[in-house]
Amino acid sequence: MTTPKMNIQSTHQNSSAPQQAPVTELTEPECWELAEKTSFARLGTVDNGEVFITPLNIVTSEGKIFFRTAHGSKLTNLILNEKVTIEFDKAEGGSAYSVNIFGTARLLTDSSELERAAQLPLTPWIRTEKIEFVEITPSAMTGRRFILG
Repeated sequence: MTTPKMNIQSTHQNSSAPQQAPVTELTEPECWELAEKTSFARLGTVDNGEVFITPLNIVTSEGKIFFRTAHGSKLTNLILNEKVTIEFDKAEGGSAYSVNIFGTARLLTDSSELERAAQLPLTPWIRTEKIEFVEITPSAMTGRRFILG
């Protein structure tokens, strides 16, 4: 008994372009470039061993991240534990990315720093009084880009 020969045709076209990996790590400059284009992110803080994620508007300036806040649990958490994470991501078309920036948060209190921060294009989404400015100094960044599908 003989086995019939099967004629298998490739449905893949031979292309000289290399295939892109489904997940690639971003460099710190790539992460920062994406941060500079981002206005919405999530803030990760810790309170009594629990992690809290808070959405916020951000702006970058001179290698730092700034946001405004009101008095409340977010500000209290930052004062009690200055170590934070900023996370932002985006999915569009056939690709996505996710970036985490780790750093130290500091409530601005110096009048010259407050004046400078007040000039930044940082507007809350809702009309609530957010008079406090917080500055985050990054210490490390990590990010990934994904090819979807």
